[in-house]
Amino acid sequence: MKAVRTGVREWIATNDRGAVVKIGDPKAQDVFSPGELLQLAAATCAGLSIDHRLTHALGEDIHVSLEVQPESVKGENRYGAIDTVFSLDLSSLSGEELERLLEKVYEAIERSCTVKRTLDATAESRHQFIDEPLGGLTAE
Repeated sequence: MKAVRTGVREWIATNDRGAVVKIGDPKAQDVFSPGELLQLAAATCAGLSIDHRLTHALGEDIHVSLEVQPESVKGENRYGAIDTVFSLDLSSLSGEELERLLEKVYEAIERSCTVKRTLDATAESRHQFIDEPLGGLTAE
């Protein structure tokens, strides 16, 4: 992955598969802030981790949405927790089936969600600066 500065507090990030995301100040329009991307990474990683379990239990066409609810730590400019609330129709399941499904999805998140496992282990964020003129380098 790489990112290129495109303006004041604005970057465009790309990956080798052609995805593009605009990152910028939380007050700017049409961008995600780094904090929002972190929250979405945690939430959608869990969603990807449970997709097979949900479709197996509820069908391939199950509609699922999620909402991220970060818990900020006052005065520390960080999150104490990132809560994800999944919304989906579970009415076709019996109480026992629902209990089994929830057990399986929580296990899948714990086992498969790299972002959650990384956050839970408190990964370091390291930075390095090199003297390399970039000229007309673009994110594309």
